[in-house]
Amino acid sequence: MIKWGAITFGIGFAIMIIDIIMARKKKEGFQPSDRQRILGILWLSIFASGLVMGLIAFS
Repeated sequence: MIKWGAITFGIGFAIMIIDIIMARKKKEGFQPSDRQRILGILWLSIFASGLVMGLIAFS
């Protein structure tokens, strides 16, 4: 159960890191909207990880 939750969170974290790298390479640099999007990805990763662990626990 925890393994699949960690895998789900790890995928979300990897997407977040890639998004940070892409945001820094932009011409305008790192903007507040980039920070908001990255925090949104973090919260979605946490929610998805919890959902996966909950579904496995209840099945």
